[in-house]
Amino acid sequence: MRKLFIIGLLFVLSGSFVYSNEMTEDYFDIATNYCIEGNYSEALSYLDKILLIEPNNKTVLDLKNGLQQIIKGKNFSFIIPKSNAVKQSIEMKKIGNKQGELTSLTSGNDYWAYYFLGQFYKQNKDYNQAISYLIKSVNAKPSFNQCYLEIAVCYFELGNFQQAVTYLNQYLKVNQQDDFAYALRARAYANLDNNDSALSDILTAIALENSLDYRLLEGKILYNMKRYSQAKEKLEKLTDEIQTAEVYKYLGLCNAELGNYNEAIDSLDKSIILFDDDKLVNTKYNEIKSRIEK
Repeated sequence: MRKLFIIGLLFVLSGSFVYSNEMTEDYFDIATNYCIEGNYSEALSYLDKILLIEPNNKTVLDLKNGLQQIIKGKNFSFIIPKSNAVKQSIEMKKIGNKQGELTSLTSGNDYWAYYFLGQFYKQNKDYNQAISYLIKSVNAKPSFNQCYLEIAVCYFELGNFQQAVTYLNQYLKVNQQDDFAYALRARAYANLDNNDSALSDILTAIALENSLDYRLLEGKILYNMKRYSQAKEKLEKLTDEIQTAEVYKYLGLCNAELGNYNEAIDSLDKSIILFDDDKLVNTKYNEIKSRIEK
C-alpha cells in the first residue's frame, strides 16, 4: 500500500513520466491537474486514455491502481496536496528549475510544504534535512502518519536501524496492511541481528505481497539464522524466476554450509559471472575450489 502512496507523490512531483507523443503528454498534464484538485475520478478517465495508447505503461498503471484505492476509501491519509507552495514547486519541477522548486517549498508553512520539502531532501539523499522537515510536517498534522514511514526510510538509509524500527512501529499501528513497511522493518531487524523478528515481519510482508524481493529477503534471513536447508529450498525456487548474483550467492553459501561443495561451486560461479566484485563470494569460491582439488 505504501508503494501506491509514493507513486502518487512521484506522479505530481518528480515529472518522471516519459511522453511518447503530444497526446499522452496532454492527457498526463490534465490528469495531474485533476489529481492536484482532488478530482480522482476525472484523473482516472485521462489515465485510461493514456493506457489505450500505451497499455503497458507501468507508471500509469501503478498510479491508476493507487487512485482507485483512494476512491474506495482505503487510503484516507493520503491526498494530493492543495498547498499553494506545493503547486508552485510542481510547476518549477516541470520546467526543470530545481532551485525554484526548493524556493517554492520553503515559502510554505503548512504540513504539505514541510512534507514535500522532506521528500525533496530525501530524493537528494540529504536524509538529516529530510527528517527535520518530515518531523515538522507530522508535528503540524499528527494524523499524517505517512511521515512516520518516510522518516523510517531516512533513518534506515543513515544506518540508524533502531530509530527506523521506532518510527515503523508508530506507522504500522495505523497502517497494518502495508507490505513495504513490514519488509523495511524486517531489513532493519536483520541489521540489528534480531532475526526472529525479521523473519516474522518478512513473512507478513509476503502474505500481503508475494514479491520476489521479499522472498529473497526471507532466504537471506533464514541463512543468517543458520537454517540452511530451509534457506536453500526458498532460494532454489527463486532461481526459476530470477537469476541474480545475490540469489546465487546465498544459494552457494547455503550449499557450502551443508557440505554440498559441487553445488556451492556451481552457484558461486554463477554469482561471480553476474557480479565479480563481491569479496565474500570470491573468497568462499576459492576456499571450496581448493578443498575439492585436494
